[in-house]
Amino acid sequence: MMQPSVLSMEIKTARENQLFDGQNFHMFIYNKVESISGLHEHDYYEFTIVLTGRYFQNVNGKRVLLERGDFVFIPLGSNHQSFYEFGATRILNVGISKAFFEQHYSSLLPARFVASQVYQIKTEFLAYIESVIASLNFRNGEFNEFLEMVTFYIVNRLRHHRESEVTPDIPGWLKAAIEKMHDKARFGDKALSNMVELSGKSQEYLTRATHRHYGKTPMQIINEIRIDFAKKQLEITNYSVTDIAFESGYSSPSMFIKNFKKLTSFTPNHYRKKLCSIN
Repeated sequence: MMQPSVLSMEIKTARENQLFDGQNFHMFIYNKVESISGLHEHDYYEFTIVLTGRYFQNVNGKRVLLERGDFVFIPLGSNHQSFYEFGATRILNVGISKAFFEQHYSSLLPARFVASQVYQIKTEFLAYIESVIASLNFRNGEFNEFLEMVTFYIVNRLRHHRESEVTPDIPGWLKAAIEKMHDKARFGDKALSNMVELSGKSQEYLTRATHRHYGKTPMQIINEIRIDFAKKQLEITNYSVTDIAFESGYSSPSMFIKNFKKLTSFTPNHYRKKLCSIN
């Protein structure tokens, strides 16, 4: 039903010769709160990785939700548009020139893959991406080798996606419970009890389900939600680390700092100083 309306709309084309300045890559890292380009397509290849937050992406008429560590790969000619309905979302957006991609990466692509599909980055590699972003000087062209490596990783994830396709579908009740846990009122005080209540299951049953479908305990999922919220606060506010700790649901700043460093490899102050100085 959506296809006729898509066809009837004028779809803008972002062109390589207007953006790349003769380079192999076109890259942005920024906090997005709205889509400026609207529905569009490219004459080059592109992928977007979510570093913080979550947003909706419409690709070829299909709407998908992306969260921290997720990415979408957009091949030539795929129309797409972003919707930032959850507030500021920090993304790494990389365009690859058609000639460079087809010379170095095309042979690695699977015979068939779905553009309107969310793929995941391994936690360790995501931490590596963030550490490099914090240490390199983007203005001096020192980023190309890193972008080549990340692009290879992205293409390789597409190639081996069938590994995750054999995982049983996540039950609707579990998806809904985790979705509702992003509400600040729920991931604060008594977060685990809130999650159990939202699930409608016993704590033991919930724990077995999160282990099976996410490989994590309920508290690990809650901590990831809290830290993702905290990262957004560090990026877009001037609140103190102590204030953000309590806002994120932690009972003490020291516990917050310990969990933040465990999940991001940075202290909150280091994260704000290094990562958030890059626009």
